[in-house]
Amino acid sequence: LCVRVRENMDNDFAEKLMADSEKQLRVGNMYVADVSSFADIRDNVMRSEHQKDRNYITCMAFLLVNIFLGLLGTFWFRTQQRTADIAIRKVSGASGSNIFALLLGEGLILLSVVTPIALIIDINIAHNELNFYLAGDYLTWPRMLFCGLVSYAAMAVMICLGIAIPAWRAMHIAPAEALRDE
Repeated sequence: LCVRVRENMDNDFAEKLMADSEKQLRVGNMYVADVSSFADIRDNVMRSEHQKDRNYITCMAFLLVNIFLGLLGTFWFRTQQRTADIAIRKVSGASGSNIFALLLGEGLILLSVVTPIALIIDINIAHNELNFYLAGDYLTWPRMLFCGLVSYAAMAVMICLGIAIPAWRAMHIAPAEALRDE
């Protein structure tokens, strides 16, 4: 039951209503048990929505950090293992920018080869599982392609960082010192 009162009449309205409810607002087994303002109801609903949003953002940030560290570590390790290869290329006359472009190109080619396969798998999972629960309104083709592009860009940045830092270090090591370990 919703009761609307004028703005100047809402002072202590709930307390007055509850005081009179036992005598005047009881019909058989039905009575007024509680009075809540719309402001309180709205705050409770919005609090749960904010909590849900905060949980989604926290999980997203956690997953992004894990993915970032995994990709960074993988490509960092891969580039560090190629220090001798970088030294040989420098001795052969390749410039630092050529070596850097080669390493970044390899990483981005790996990402570009794997991304379409991952998108096909994601689209199949979304079509067979999630659209059933969401009635097909949430996971549309434009949304899936946009999310794929954003994921590709984020992973490209992670891969570039994972390659750039150790490649820069390896290019500044003297070739004789890098080849000494071979």
